[in-house]
Amino acid sequence: MQIGIIVNPRKDNVSTLITKIDRFAGRIVKKAKFYICTYNSTYTANSFENLIVESEKNLLKKSDLIITLGGDGTLLRTVTKMHQASNKKIMGVNLGGLGFLADTPAESVTSHIENFLNSNYFLDERTLIECTPENGINSNKKKIIALNDVVIDKAGFSRVIQIDIKIDGKSLNSYIADGLIISTPTGSTGYSLSAGGPIVSPHSKVILLNPICPHSLTNRPMVIPDESEIQVRVWTENDSFSLLSDGDTQGKFPSGTSFILRKSAETVGFVKVKSQDFFKTLNKKMRWGEDFRNKKRWTYQKNNNADN
Repeated sequence: MQIGIIVNPRKDNVSTLITKIDRFAGRIVKKAKFYICTYNSTYTANSFENLIVESEKNLLKKSDLIITLGGDGTLLRTVTKMHQASNKKIMGVNLGGLGFLADTPAESVTSHIENFLNSNYFLDERTLIECTPENGINSNKKKIIALNDVVIDKAGFSRVIQIDIKIDGKSLNSYIADGLIISTPTGSTGYSLSAGGPIVSPHSKVILLNPICPHSLTNRPMVIPDESEIQVRVWTENDSFSLLSDGDTQGKFPSGTSFILRKSAETVGFVKVKSQDFFKTLNKKMRWGEDFRNKKRWTYQKNNNADN
């Protein structure tokens, strides 16, 4: 078994965690071979006793399991490159902030790797969305893949843009807005959530359309079947607008450019152990059930000077 580790070297305590994995790799050398990519960063060591330093490209090609040490952003960037390398198993270790996707605690990484090697895990399959430009200067028919979302953005222009939507060839709406988020269920807890979208269970067979600051109160987030084909055409008074996937800019496109978006035939598999559960993670990260109120404001307290 070959395991690859992708490191975000700027994360706090990442060096300590790498040292822990290095020692662990030495104890199970007969079970697995470990590769690591630190991007030759000065923030971490670049030579190890039991971890083999490898380029990102080669690591992704040869590894049976990819482990990311960072946060959700590190995992999202790696998923895009995993797609290019035809690798579909990933475990995200959270050294970041919220950690909806990278939900393996740093202190549990070695036990989770052992569970994987002993086949004591399950594969949490997640939908990917693909986007293909149909026309325009930058449209070379290159397919863009996203785990979370594809975003149409007005690119810093002070005025709104127009986004025409067709679903399976039928006209849905012409949004006048700052942009549009086309999100998978996995991405519902990302940018879409911040823009007022719903939280969707990750295995729901849907795609979310969420306009950003629409110039009409009747334009609300919409949920459609994930078997739908979505055509998006964008109009702007500016020279161009931007398209982003999972937070990374994919290019600027001229007014009138159209895109076709649909669910990808491929998926990505998150390696999980039994204790990991979406609703449990949601409850913990959103801190539901906790009372943040100042209870002294609501609880009557006797005042010894009440009669004064």
